[in-house]
Amino acid sequence: MYIVRSPGTCGEFIQGSINGQSFLVTCPINRYSYAITDNSASKIRLTSYTRQLLAKSQQAYKKASSLCANQREISPIYWRSDIPQGKGMASSSADISAIAMATSLACHHRLSNKELETICLSIEPSDAAFYPGIIQFDYMQGRMAQPLGTCPPLKILIFDSGGMIDTIAFNRRKELPALIKEKEPYIKEALTLFKKGLQTHDIGKIGEAATISAFANQRILYKPYLYRLHELGKTYGSLGTIIAHSGTVSGLIFPESNKANIAACKEEILAELVSLTYLDLVETRMEGLTYAKFNDDEEFEASKWQKIEQEVCR
Repeated sequence: MYIVRSPGTCGEFIQGSINGQSFLVTCPINRYSYAITDNSASKIRLTSYTRQLLAKSQQAYKKASSLCANQREISPIYWRSDIPQGKGMASSSADISAIAMATSLACHHRLSNKELETICLSIEPSDAAFYPGIIQFDYMQGRMAQPLGTCPPLKILIFDSGGMIDTIAFNRRKELPALIKEKEPYIKEALTLFKKGLQTHDIGKIGEAATISAFANQRILYKPYLYRLHELGKTYGSLGTIIAHSGTVSGLIFPESNKANIAACKEEILAELVSLTYLDLVETRMEGLTYAKFNDDEEFEASKWQKIEQEVCR
């Protein structure tokens, strides 16, 4: 039996195009989608999981199943997620990649990252947080998957403006290519700054790059509260603002050392920006998709099972 987990994101550090090549820069966080292969002999309880896969996840199951030599041996796949849907936090990408990997492991095949990428992109425009580290990724066609390095530990205070955005419909907008091209100079600046920030572990440069990309996206998906959110964050030591470029969430980037101001920042923002809802406080993670194998005859007490869910694959 396998447990697979794939991280979600807090939007993207950067999203746009350079010389016509669309890409995003991943921002993986410690919120996950889980998939588990079941065997009738297993003594592990699956009460927190559901067998009913969502439509996109069902497609992932079928596509991964098609790679298996003997499809009759594939066990049922159970699923659950900690990632809100329709907010721009890569919930679908995490679900699809986790379920595809669990399905392939059930028939003794480990999907490569390129195979995961192909499955994800065949279903919808996708994030690439299943890759380890930070990736510059072509979220439409997969023509680019360039590792940029690892990000220093960051905390991100996330707020939601409400509603949901359909990723597929959003990326089909007729005016979108022209709007993306229009902001290329800002995206070039942001990417150069971001790479320097990763190389030198300068969180300030990373936060500044994310902010440039967030502000440049206002003509594509306007967030009326964004500039004030950024200013309020700065008064409490935030080093930058990150958004879901095709979603409803925005986040303030804090160094791990600045824990004391985060709670006060949250309360002031909620008091002034009443259209926003507090969603989560997360941390960046660099491990990508991970999995662990357990014997079907292992018997776990509830406390031990909870610990496994918290620590598996770290």
